[in-house]
Amino acid sequence: MSVKFKLVLVLLSFGGLVFAAMLWSSQYLLNNTVIQYIDKREELRLERLKNNLQVYMDEEAVLDAEWVSEDVWQRLLTASYRIDLTQTYIPMDILLERQYPQMLRIHPDEFERKVSLFNRNGDFLRGGDVRSNKMMSAIYVDREVAGWVAYPHQQVLTEKADIEFTESQSLFFVWAAVLLTICIILLLIVFANHFMSPMRQLTQGMRRLSQGNFETRLRIDRQDEFGQLQRDFNHLAACLEKNRNSRNQWIADISHELRTPLTILHGSLEAIEDGIRAASSENLHKIHEEVTLLTRLVDDFYQIALNDIGGLSYKMHSLDFQTLVSRSIESLEGVALEKGLKLEYSVATGRYMLNGDEARLGQMVTNLLINSLSYTDADSGDEAGRVEVLLYNQAGHIVLEMNDSEPGVSEKEMGQLFDRLYRTEMSRNRRHGGAGLGLSIVRQIVEAHSGKIIAQASRLGGLSLVVKLPL
Repeated sequence: MSVKFKLVLVLLSFGGLVFAAMLWSSQYLLNNTVIQYIDKREELRLERLKNNLQVYMDEEAVLDAEWVSEDVWQRLLTASYRIDLTQTYIPMDILLERQYPQMLRIHPDEFERKVSLFNRNGDFLRGGDVRSNKMMSAIYVDREVAGWVAYPHQQVLTEKADIEFTESQSLFFVWAAVLLTICIILLLIVFANHFMSPMRQLTQGMRRLSQGNFETRLRIDRQDEFGQLQRDFNHLAACLEKNRNSRNQWIADISHELRTPLTILHGSLEAIEDGIRAASSENLHKIHEEVTLLTRLVDDFYQIALNDIGGLSYKMHSLDFQTLVSRSIESLEGVALEKGLKLEYSVATGRYMLNGDEARLGQMVTNLLINSLSYTDADSGDEAGRVEVLLYNQAGHIVLEMNDSEPGVSEKEMGQLFDRLYRTEMSRNRRHGGAGLGLSIVRQIVEAHSGKIIAQASRLGGLSLVVKLPL
């Protein structure tokens, strides 16, 4: 069963309940309204009958309703249909001497059959004997109760005209409800399509994504939650496409980086095996260098892979970051001298104790230094190339800043320096060695210590790398 069918079924069921409730309530309210109207009408007639009896008993000095004759009762009862003697006075002798129509005696109306007359003590005298659920009105003569008139409340409709009226109104309500239901069904179909269309679009898009078509994009044509879902889907598809391309590029770059030293090793070993080259210490030393490079590449790939899967462990403890930086600089001073570079180190007065992994932080500093030493030219204009290391405190952070001299890096390329296997295409390129993994590993270590690293133009003309670690 489709979601669309279920949605329409649920809404129709709800509409059916509402429809049934409307019909029941309309029938109930209509009947009760008509009954209340009839009750009010009869109550007004009962009031006129009481007024007519009071006028008669006052003029004739009748002090108790039991002295009202049957003939007088019938005449006043008939007159009360339209006449209220307190409002429209008719002389009593004219009203009583007028011949009473025999037809009215034989065929009284509904009110005349049910109305009752009681004496001042509440004893039934004539009319319909009303025992319960009655409207009663007292007859006063000289401000004393002289009797009572009573009429039962209406329980059901009995007059043909009233019944026909309620039936016609009920029929009207039924047809109105049927037409309303048809309109609701048509609206439900439109409503269901309005909500199911983006769901179908999303379903088809997800199916294409599951098949590897990451170029799939949805048309964003809504401003509601479905529109936000479409935007999120497009963002997800873009991320998947980017990750796939990155993965493919990553595999291609790894293959390329590993193939270079392997090709050199294979060629050198074949040359020695074929007797083209001698197995001299010099040739073996070159083979050793390529093995060392290959080992370093594999180690770097392994560290990045471990970090990605969460397997790279960090042993955090309190350490002196200044001592760690100093130790790393001392270990690379010989490299700087060998390349003809000036390596300058400046430490501002401050606190440099932090909680971190000593081995990983040492690797971070070493990678940063190797990056600067590898990509800085020995001659920078009229001066020798420089690598400047600064250590200072700033806003609750330890800041390690490395500035080097030319060559520089373009603004566009700075955002990609921390990407894996990325190397600039100008002066800072692969001829200086390195696989483009050093800064990627550095960023992982910095982020593992809740810090951040940024690249910017150096005042010395080259690149400035700034690491901020929380104290």
